Amino acid sequence: MRKEIKWILFYIIYVIIMLITDKMAPSGPCTPGPGFFLFLLLIPISVILLLKDLYKYYREPEKSRLYCILIHPIVWVLILSFYS
Repeated sequence: MRKEIKWILFYIIYVIIMLITDKMAPSGPCTPGPGFFLFLLLIPISVILLLKDLYKYYREPEKSRLYCILIHPIVWVLILSFYS
């Protein structure tokens, strides 16, 4: 399986789990639910994955991770435009 498809599937499954947990135990105005915590956890996870891909991009001679690097900001633009 290509590296890009793995990251896309990861983000799709993560967002689906985030939405399901938010529907099971919805967030209130003063009590954030598990979906909100998963959303907050997605920030460091995606930053770590982006840094890992950047490191591998500059370490590998064939430079095949450019699309993997672009997936992370594209996903954040989609998530933020969906929640706005």
